[in-house]
Formats: sequence, structure tokens, C-alpha cells
Amino acid sequence: MRRGNNNGATLPRVRSVARAVAILRAFSQERSKLALKDIVKATALDPGTSRRILVTLKEEGIVFQDPSNGLYSLSTGLRELGQAVVIELPLAQVLQEKLQSLAELTQTTVYLSAIRNGQVICLSRQNGGQPIEVRWWNVGEARPYNRGAGPRILFAHLPGSIQNTVLAEIENSDSESAKLAADSRFIHENGFVIMHDEIAVGISAMAVPLTNYNGEVIAAISTGGLTPNYIGAAQVKMLERLQAAVKEMRPLVGHQGNKSQ
Repeated sequence: MRRGNNNGATLPRVRSVARAVAILRAFSQERSKLALKDIVKATALDPGTSRRILVTLKEEGIVFQDPSNGLYSLSTGLRELGQAVVIELPLAQVLQEKLQSLAELTQTTVYLSAIRNGQVICLSRQNGGQPIEVRWWNVGEARPYNRGAGPRILFAHLPGSIQNTVLAEIENSDSESAKLAADSRFIHENGFVIMHDEIAVGISAMAVPLTNYNGEVIAAISTGGLTPNYIGAAQVKMLERLQAAVKEMRPLVGHQGNKSQ
């Protein structure tokens, strides 16, 4: 018999529940009324399966079907369920399982970072089980925007006026400011940033932005590990995995906003 841990992470998914959720997510503010064919197209489910799930959801008061035109919409039953939802869970708590899965998949150390009270804070650090764990950033610790891949992602998406202030306050030399500004341009053009040998020789990191449903960057997801995992074909694979991970995380954060500024 297959056992799970106390959060059920190792238990198999219930396919029918996943399909029902996919149908509910097909609706949006812009697409509040859908025909069966629209739902089939949005979910990639076959018409028979979609219809059976819709009938069940309708009987449970979650979906309404207009008898005049057959169009489906979300019903007031869903609103009643929504009243029991916690308005906003801590981001690290919401994403913990996805972060751990990414760490295990990439065999790297994965970081979740965000801006809190004007500082870049590490919200979560997950180890994938590799012998060498990159522990350069502790949970709750602040880092400047020019130190690390995650902070650079967050800097790149700050308003221009705040960026100028940050660049003016960077210590040591103008070259640090110029490098951060150049990295910001690269991020906007390519959607990620990669750093080699910044923490230690032979250690690299890659980061991508995590956006909510409004397209707002609310955090950075980064991985750190041995440099061979971040060059050539391995670099491409790492980026693909990071991008796939943030795509899976987006529904979990929904419309949760950035509390940074």
C-alpha cells in the first residue's frame, strides 16, 4: 500500500478532481459564460467527460447552465465556498511543495525571494538532496539588489525611479551599478538571469520572475549549484525547468500582490 507523508505529497492525484478544477479555471472575468465546446477547447478534455463533470458541478450548485442558450457560468455556490478562503497565505507556505519538487528535480538549492519593506528577503530555501548545498542565503536574511540572481530579477522589475535610487546608493564603484543595470536589460530581453562564480568559484545560479494572474512580478525563483549544471545544454534544460515551475506556481498565487513598495 502506498503511503504518503502528513501533507499527502506522495499520494497519487485524483484525476477527476483535477479535471473538475481545470473546468472551473476555464472561466474568467472576461470569459464568464462558456459553451461546452469552449470548455473542451480550454481544458483539452473530451466532450463526454466535460459534460459529465459539468452536470455534477451543476448539481452541487457550483456551475449554472442557462436553459435559454445552454451556456455555462460559475454559480453562487462557488462564491459561498470562497468566503471560507484565507485571504492571503504566506507565499513560502503556498509554494513549499513546488519549491521542494523543483529542488529535487534539478538537484540544486532553490530559493524563493521577494521584496519586503524595501529589502530583498529570502522567504524559502529548499535543498534537492545533492551533496553540495548552496547555503549562501538564509531564510529571513536580506540581500542587496546586486548580490545574487534572485535580487537582480526583482531589481529589474522595480519602477524606474526606485531603480535610479538603488543604483545611486550602491557602494564601492560605478562598475557595480553599470553591471546591475546591464543585467536588468538582459532580464527584460530574455526573461531570466544567470550568474557564474559570484558566490564562489565553481558555483552558479539562475533566476526567473514569478508573476501573479495580473502579470505583476511578486517574487523570484532561483536555483544554485555546481556550474556544470548551468552551461551549454544543461543551462537550457535548467531554464526550461524553472519556467515550467513558475507556470505551475502561478495558479497557486492567483492575484496575490507584491507587498514590496
